[in-house]
Amino acid sequence: MRRKLKLGAAAVLAAALVVGGAVAAVPAQPTKADRTLTGKQFPTGPVNLTMWWWGEQEAKGAKKWLDQTIELYKKKHPNVSIKAVLQTTDGLIPAFKAAAAAKKGPDIQYFWPAIWTLEDAWAGNIKPVSDYIPRSELRHYLNSKDNTFGGKVWSAGWYVQPSFPVLYRIDVLKKAGVTVPRTWSQLLKACDRLNAKGITPFAGGIKDGWFGGWLYSIIGGQGVRSLADVLDAVTGKKKFTDPDMAAWWTRLQEMRVHKCWNDDMNSLELYQGQQRWSDGKAAMTVVAGSDAKKFVLGSGVKRVGVMAMPKWGNGPNAGKLGSASQTLGIPAWTKYPEVVADFIVFTHTQGRMNAWFRITGSFPADDRFNAKLITIPQQKVLFNLVKNGSPYIENFIPTELDSKAIWGQSQLLLIGNTDAKGAARATERVADRIRRTNRDLIANFREWAKSYR
Repeated sequence: MRRKLKLGAAAVLAAALVVGGAVAAVPAQPTKADRTLTGKQFPTGPVNLTMWWWGEQEAKGAKKWLDQTIELYKKKHPNVSIKAVLQTTDGLIPAFKAAAAAKKGPDIQYFWPAIWTLEDAWAGNIKPVSDYIPRSELRHYLNSKDNTFGGKVWSAGWYVQPSFPVLYRIDVLKKAGVTVPRTWSQLLKACDRLNAKGITPFAGGIKDGWFGGWLYSIIGGQGVRSLADVLDAVTGKKKFTDPDMAAWWTRLQEMRVHKCWNDDMNSLELYQGQQRWSDGKAAMTVVAGSDAKKFVLGSGVKRVGVMAMPKWGNGPNAGKLGSASQTLGIPAWTKYPEVVADFIVFTHTQGRMNAWFRITGSFPADDRFNAKLITIPQQKVLFNLVKNGSPYIENFIPTELDSKAIWGQSQLLLIGNTDAKGAARATERVADRIRRTNRDLIANFREWAKSYR
């Protein structure tokens, strides 16, 4: 389609009549090349779009790639201008909620997947991308089921987020005489041995809360049998105090007892905690898989290993890495949903996918990505883990439950102000309040659960 568009533009220029040194314009007739993905004529007047996005924080180089992509798209469609505005981690969601309330804001919006997308779909804040992007194209986008509800896909995958790998320093473990832990019992023993050597086992930061959701997924996901069970716990068919839902709190408590984390974990934000590891002050850390390249190259390829969180559970997801895709969506108020969809598809062209990987080291959320481009050993491991990955369960609970229970109780447990049973009970109390006060949300969760049975 892109090649045809260039030929169409050339044909218009060739059809211009030069008379006495002046160019007499001949009106261009609409052709297939002038059409959007839905068959409508592509706008010919100025189209000014605003894109609110996030991702430089977890895929270093994303801004450079996006600037290039917007420039290339403008060459393809000279009448389209896109202004990209990078959002902060804490501001991404509140800014869009405010825009939705005003029904005025970006034309292209970045979304985290699953509930982070569907809550806005249920609120009428976005249009389904499947209304504007053909299914034949969408079927290539990875993890689209996470963003599917009511038979429609509500946001389109941009890049894969391996969620979330453990990085370990091979040299530090070897010097301490500690083998790489693969099981939970091995992990706790490793924490004891590293502490005895004066080495912090894990570096992390939970002050801003986000890491609590990560821990819930990479530890808690090992104990559940299916996403339907998680969704059922939200609706009340199950409870967050049930053994399979609550066991992960005991595992997190064990990590505290064995002093697996840095003492000042509650005083550091997510990225500050990771920096401790980069500074050589810990043996292990947990990072966004999309940003693993930065950490690996920063510490040295031969010094770093990558793995999923050591296995403790017997569920189908035990020992696996979560796989999710960060996405782009179409706000309900944009005047140009077809153009937004066309831009999203443009980001999935082979050249743009290859450039994304070369610049960021992150995997495009597309099964047409050329995996032969992967050369760094740790990224090969990540890619294989993602191919056989598991659902990322934090994305399947209400965002309010996440922020008001999972995050806060993780903070309290890690500093010893609550225990595993107390954290589970507190989580269930918040869930019960949401069930009683937000019945529309719970009804949507019940409907959502049907697709995972």
